[in-house]
Amino acid sequence: MKRKPSARQRIGVGLIIASFVVWVVPPIAPFLPFSASVKALVVTSAVMLAEMLFWAGAWLVGKEAAAKLRKYWNPNPKRWRIKRRPEQTNDAETDGERQRQSK
Repeated sequence: MKRKPSARQRIGVGLIIASFVVWVVPPIAPFLPFSASVKALVVTSAVMLAEMLFWAGAWLVGKEAAAKLRKYWNPNPKRWRIKRRPEQTNDAETDGERQRQSK
């Protein structure tokens, strides 16, 4: 049986979503009609606010949900590589073998 999320968890999810919305500001800031120093302040403030909202939301949602998010967004270099079939690789060994086989 699924249990209904508590108000604390709903607020946490809302904060996490709000943090993603705030991340829209830095790419837009250079095109605003302000001076460079104000733009830098806006970008810095937006990044800091987004991070604070995200981590406050993760804290409110709970350890289990934060662990799921961390696992989902884990910067694991092993998962960066695209899985390809052996005939699609660009490895030097494979190319050398292909050249030898074609002779």
